[in-house]
Amino acid sequence: MNSGPYIHSGSTTRALMVQAIAALAPVLAAAIWSYGSHALVLIVSAVVAACAADALCDRRRALDSSAVLAGVIFACLLPGNAPWWIAALGGVIAITLGKHWYGGLGRNPFNPAALACVLLMGLFPLQFFAPRWTVDGVTSATLLAKEIDSVAPAVADLLFSRHAGTLGEAMPLAILIGGIVLLALKTIDWRIPLCYLATLSLLALLLPPGDRMTGHAPWLAGNPLAHLLGGGSLFAAFFMLTDPVTSPFSPGGRVAYAILAALVTMLIRFYTPYPDGVVYAVLLANASVPLIDRYANRLLQNAMIRDRKRPAEEQQESMTGGELPG
Repeated sequence: MNSGPYIHSGSTTRALMVQAIAALAPVLAAAIWSYGSHALVLIVSAVVAACAADALCDRRRALDSSAVLAGVIFACLLPGNAPWWIAALGGVIAITLGKHWYGGLGRNPFNPAALACVLLMGLFPLQFFAPRWTVDGVTSATLLAKEIDSVAPAVADLLFSRHAGTLGEAMPLAILIGGIVLLALKTIDWRIPLCYLATLSLLALLLPPGDRMTGHAPWLAGNPLAHLLGGGSLFAAFFMLTDPVTSPFSPGGRVAYAILAALVTMLIRFYTPYPDGVVYAVLLANASVPLIDRYANRLLQNAMIRDRKRPAEEQQESMTGGELPG
């Protein structure tokens, strides 16, 4: 039998990944529209490197679409001006360390693209945390950067992302289109994006701003729209947190998982110098999945035990002349 993951819904792993790649098409088109041919170079570099690493790591199996998907998602996490070799290196890391290090497809505890991104952030911080990027000939900081001259963007700028950022942030409207496609096809569980984005909005209203946000970008506090449409919030909600391998199995567990990811995201945004904490939040939420699944299984087992005891107790009560309702 081939390796997992196994989903008992009539869908195959390959079909689910092809659907995810197809849903990413609007995001990739928006990235190429915003950043030009260099975005295409980054996407191709990441995908080719990921596929090559997959072929070298497991020569016994034919290539599957997981390498393509991991490469595409990693490319979407890159700044628009990243060099091509960062994309290629990230594609290799996502497959070798994120997938095959743990035994192959279906066994990885962490999202491969997020893992590769965090590792490369540590190795090459200037490639990811440059204070200013040039987009369409205009030099500006990323939307969530807490810089001295930060200004609140218009709603149209938020929807069409007329600001610097990653390829995945090129146009939030494109991410919404892809996410709706995944929801319509039932490729992903609606609970995860809904709970994640709803918790982000609530925390944006309730959390007191940190000193850096108060001094440099006070408009980010109490502004749910900026946190929903800015940074990697939408991309993570629809394309990263919903990975069936690295998310909980139970519906209730997925709700807790999404809330935890949102909490980590907002704590990083409000109280650290980092402009966005999405990839860190994804990895920390992934790490919590075994505990969430264990607790959910325990609750399920307790419920099943109670259900078994109830008929026996009712039968014993009727045999001993217990009071009948009425």
